[in-house]
Amino acid sequence: MELYIPPPQTFLPRLPPPRPSAPPVPIVPIPDLPEIIHAPEGAYTLTKDLFPSIGTPVAPLPYDQYRPPMPTVAQTMLGGAGGFIVPPPANAPPPGQTAMSFGTSVVNGQVQPAHPVKMSWVNVWFPPKGAGGGGLGSKLGMGGSNAPGAQGAAGPVPNMPGYEASVSSGSDDQPTEAPPIIDVPLTALPQGATNKRNPFARATPAVAANALAALPRPKTGLRSSNSTFVTRLQAADNLPKVIAERGKGGGEWVRWGFWNLGRTFGWGEEGGKEPFARVTFSVVPTCHAVSPITASPDRLDIIVGFVTGDIVWLDIIVGKYSRINKGGLLNNTAVVSINFDPRQPQHFTAAFADSTIMQFNLFAEDPVTTVTNSPLPWITHFEGQPTHSVNGNGNGNSNSHEDDEGEEGEGGSLMTWKNDDWAQLAQAQPAKRKEGEAERSPWAGKNPTAAYKVGKKPLTAMSYSPDGRLLAATFEDGMMRIIDMSEQRVEDTFAGYYASLNCVAWSPDSRFVAVGGQDDLISIYSPREQRLVARCQGHSAFVTCIAFDPIRGSGGGGYRFGSVGEDAKLLLWDFTAASLHRPRHHGHVPHGSQHRLPQGMGSTVSLNAQGEAANGLKGGRFHAAPPRSEVALLQPVLARVVEGNLLTGVHMSPNAIVTISRSAQVKFWARPPRVSAKTTAMLRKRVGNGASAGAGRREELGGELRAGRAGVLA
Repeated sequence: MELYIPPPQTFLPRLPPPRPSAPPVPIVPIPDLPEIIHAPEGAYTLTKDLFPSIGTPVAPLPYDQYRPPMPTVAQTMLGGAGGFIVPPPANAPPPGQTAMSFGTSVVNGQVQPAHPVKMSWVNVWFPPKGAGGGGLGSKLGMGGSNAPGAQGAAGPVPNMPGYEASVSSGSDDQPTEAPPIIDVPLTALPQGATNKRNPFARATPAVAANALAALPRPKTGLRSSNSTFVTRLQAADNLPKVIAERGKGGGEWVRWGFWNLGRTFGWGEEGGKEPFARVTFSVVPTCHAVSPITASPDRLDIIVGFVTGDIVWLDIIVGKYSRINKGGLLNNTAVVSINFDPRQPQHFTAAFADSTIMQFNLFAEDPVTTVTNSPLPWITHFEGQPTHSVNGNGNGNSNSHEDDEGEEGEGGSLMTWKNDDWAQLAQAQPAKRKEGEAERSPWAGKNPTAAYKVGKKPLTAMSYSPDGRLLAATFEDGMMRIIDMSEQRVEDTFAGYYASLNCVAWSPDSRFVAVGGQDDLISIYSPREQRLVARCQGHSAFVTCIAFDPIRGSGGGGYRFGSVGEDAKLLLWDFTAASLHRPRHHGHVPHGSQHRLPQGMGSTVSLNAQGEAANGLKGGRFHAAPPRSEVALLQPVLARVVEGNLLTGVHMSPNAIVTISRSAQVKFWARPPRVSAKTTAMLRKRVGNGASAGAGRREELGGELRAGRAGVLA
């Protein structure tokens, strides 16, 4: 037997076969976008200098460049006066990644942030200088006087420019007056036995300034903070000068805008050239809210929610902040929505991604960390409460087959935990307690003041009614729930037509609520009548945002609201009594079978004063989605593609309609010029007299009327 010895050779490892290269994803070309869009009341023109640029996210770097670099000798010795090694900061962003580009991705060749841009607006009155305007030199902690001024401190506050009534072209209604800054009675943070005046009590304008001055403010300076939570503050060099010029020529209104993009939160003014300030955080903000009650030239109470569950109370005027739910102490899921309570301005409500709704006191603090090591009381309370569906009697107990149709039934009751230990805040300190007196609870005077939970599906959006009585919340299970916060119960549960609901908006008079979602529809509900009034069909993709027009918010002449969606369309709707009477089917109907709406559906009772009688209906009932044939269908008065990306936000300002895209592009569509009712009547008369002048003349006069009238023709 011979032994075969192979000749020596170099070992070559077997290489895997090459992967087939995937074809590149084609980029869909962006269509030509308009600069003028036409509505029944005239042309809306794209205006590029109506608001400072909020900043566009920078394109992310390739994957291999995201790896953190190895520290060099120079980097490791920077802190070494004594020669010790200081490692580089662990939370520093990758090289080339900016605060606005944090977490961005490229879709169809466009850079998109990880979280949609959120914007909000507040109107601020600057009283005339020399008549109690207050100090303006303490902007962003730059020094100077700290004496706050208040809206109306110098006398009556005039109407906000642009908010004229225009519910119809011939309306003689008076302009809507702006609400005073201090007009809501409430109790401030309990401080035990005190002789201080209630800072939010109804007072004269002269006392209002002193009331604002007595309110607590955030404690930590944005510039002097040693925390890694706030990483940078950028303020305009001429900010004190710009603010000081306001009100010199007499009192004036200004409109301030706020936004969060990437890891930044910004502040600017409508009509300004540059942002006033930007604050950069180490984590990503997801939403924010600005208190319209305390907004003044020297005070801004801003609440910012973050993806980590943190909440920041920010006063960007004085450059200070305070943290609530620090490090997710009370809830470590992302903050979905934040709203100030209209009836208790010192309270705000935050909705978290785990469907928990928590109420916080703006001036209270978190409990000590040792308390939260044990199970949180509201979580223990919720786990011990059964979840029932809501039936007609409104008591949350099921007596029908509703529980068999879903995991939690159609409705879902409101589980409530109240911080009853707030009453102990007036007790003496533990060291001074009398013998036999109960020990003070660690939750006394601490956040949260209450916690709520409805169902198990994530909450997507929520909004208070302007009168502050009801809270509308939408969920991923396709339900919209109307919650009475004062009664602590779910009043009604409305099922959407299909899939998840994304957005919700109230009419200015709190009579109607509009909801949009993944069914490409907008549904208008009447909580007073506990029914679906109409559906709006016009979008071809998910509806992402709805906003009512405050100029046309009176039920006497109808409503105007706008909506945007993932189809990149801006739609305007007129919700009037006439629109509900319009037939849904046009053309020939076979066999003479004329379609008719059921009794009460599509009627004008919701838009007339008789609708008040339905407010007597009580009980938290579940309302299934009726078929399309039983609901009045509205068509938009304007539908136009205005962006080459997904639209995620729309706002109605006195001067323009604001649209926001997922790629952080903000566009302002200036409203058409308004004309007086007398001019409109003259144009109407000219159109009528032109009937004998031929079709061409009539069309010319009709176009002139459409271009110049103030409101939609009845």
